[in-house]
Amino acid sequence: MSKYHDDNSYASDPGGISLSRTKLKAFKKELPFFKRLFARTRHPEGMLAEHLRLGDSRAAMVMPTPDGLVIAAYTDELDCVALLAFPDRVARAYNLNPGDRLLTVNTYYRGSNVAPDLEHGEHSYHRYPNFYPLIAEFLSDDSLSIEHRKAHISEEEWVATYLKGEEKLNRKGLFIRNGNPYLSQIPASGDPFKFGR
Repeated sequence: MSKYHDDNSYASDPGGISLSRTKLKAFKKELPFFKRLFARTRHPEGMLAEHLRLGDSRAAMVMPTPDGLVIAAYTDELDCVALLAFPDRVARAYNLNPGDRLLTVNTYYRGSNVAPDLEHGEHSYHRYPNFYPLIAEFLSDDSLSIEHRKAHISEEEWVATYLKGEEKLNRKGLFIRNGNPYLSQIPASGDPFKFGR
């Protein structure tokens, strides 16, 4: 039974991984001052831990960009990706390169209007208008569980994630979300994203 999420819905491939407080704390320190003040209220640690344990785990891939680390996080619910930007310290810490495979754990929001940085793909279930992606490697030390789940993601999903990310990067209006786990549910506005150093 979950405390923060809807028990009437469940993930087809739950993340089943634990939250690292140390890794989460590093992201919290990078929040703007006022967002840091309200982080505990809006995003309790227990909610994020539950998210990683119960949320739907899917493919995520590092994309080739000249400016900083951008990851395409896939959702099968909408059959699309969200682009997530991360500061350079994350790229350095994990020695990431374009094409590297990661794991996103997603939860979903109900509503009618699709988030402006998302779209319903050909195989969308049309059940949710937005999703909340968390990159597992950046928030958990359960590397064996993460690698086990990644090994069971189909090659088709990895390819689709990369191609959808590439297509989105090449669009005229570039929509990139802040990948910080306290902010990654917020749709991108289309304004130029300033990469943190």
